[in-house]
Amino acid sequence: MEEEEKISKDVLAELVKEVEFIDDLELNLYINTIGEVLKKQGLTFSPFEFKFFLINEPSFNAFSVPGGYIFINSGIFNSIEFEDELAGIMAHEMAHNLCRHIARRIEDIKKMQVLVTAATLAGLLLGGEKAAALNIASAAIAQTKLLAYSRADEEEADRTGFHIITKANYNPWGMATVMERLSKQGNLAIELEYKYLLTHPLPQERVAYLISLAERYTSDRSPRSLVAQDPDYFKRLVIRAQVLSKKKDLASWITNLRAVLKEKNDPWIRYTLALALKEQRYFKEALVELVKALQELPFKTYFLLDLAEIYLASGEPEQALKILNQISPSTSSKPYEGIYLAKLEYLRALALTETGEPQQAYGIMQKLLNLQALSYDPYFFYNLGKVASQLNKMGEAHFYFGKHYQLKGDLKPAIYHYEKALSFLPKTDKMYLEAEKNIAQIKNKK
Repeated sequence: MEEEEKISKDVLAELVKEVEFIDDLELNLYINTIGEVLKKQGLTFSPFEFKFFLINEPSFNAFSVPGGYIFINSGIFNSIEFEDELAGIMAHEMAHNLCRHIARRIEDIKKMQVLVTAATLAGLLLGGEKAAALNIASAAIAQTKLLAYSRADEEEADRTGFHIITKANYNPWGMATVMERLSKQGNLAIELEYKYLLTHPLPQERVAYLISLAERYTSDRSPRSLVAQDPDYFKRLVIRAQVLSKKKDLASWITNLRAVLKEKNDPWIRYTLALALKEQRYFKEALVELVKALQELPFKTYFLLDLAEIYLASGEPEQALKILNQISPSTSSKPYEGIYLAKLEYLRALALTETGEPQQAYGIMQKLLNLQALSYDPYFFYNLGKVASQLNKMGEAHFYFGKHYQLKGDLKPAIYHYEKALSFLPKTDKMYLEAEKNIAQIKNKK
């Protein structure tokens, strides 16, 4: 299993060079919290510490690599309507890992004396232009069929995933419904938008099998949200993912959203427009549209985070702090409240950094270091390095800047900052030892 864990880390290192990962704390916490529910409640034992990553890509796709790393395209949020649909897809990918489907295929390819590097595996899983960018040879691309799951694999993953989601108390109709929805898409739509189906064959028999599993379990099709228990919170997260996944086409999308609003006044469409405008850096317009939307949407404290985020992005940290200070800490144990309150603390730290309160910001960020969802976020480490430098903690600052560049796949400046960190830190410091280890790993890959 150590070898499979290494494969996961190596594939991640290759992917960060070629794809953009979503660095939205709420979305990353959300998928990883669902993952924790599936792991802790849906499994009695797992050899893997499952980790979930969001790739900023508009097509519907999800894939796993040996070792428990699971990658989900943000485009999946364009096709799901409820949390148990997303949980079903995630459980299915966990099942492929637990059943060692890809691991066995890699072993088969090795027997054919074909070298399977992390770059090859990453390229095959991404496909298309990404494979070309990673210099995947035509001989390696020919092995794609070996990496495509067989019907027997899919049936085993469906069956195992079914047990995971039902034991975790999700409704298995979620997985059946989203797969049935995909199967009804036209061939062209599937080719353009549903890369998932290139490696996950979805014949009608498989859809029927999923439905039969769900029917035997329950006739109740009512969706269950175990993490985003507030439907408005789930809808808000879906819209955030949709906006981020349309970054390349936001201008035309904004035009379409404005046209729709002329025909009907829908606060959720206006909310979507506000987030899209913010991503395009039209901050004043974004604020106007968001305020209008919030006047018609139910009052929920998490909407204030969006307001504060726009003020921060537009260079008004004092106004952002005023908004954030209106949100009281919750004593509730609801998972989604823990997620948005973590985002609250992160935004507060960023605002404090910009308003001359680096000590407070540093304290908050040190607590956030424990969140797995931030452990692979390069911009979190950049901001932490920035705060540390303001406090003249130069060893820490360079270490965190090194992490930032390493996570972005920019290895030359990563080594520079790690080496600078060594010049400031005591040799017995844990950070010193980790910097040494990271330098060695980077140099070994060159």
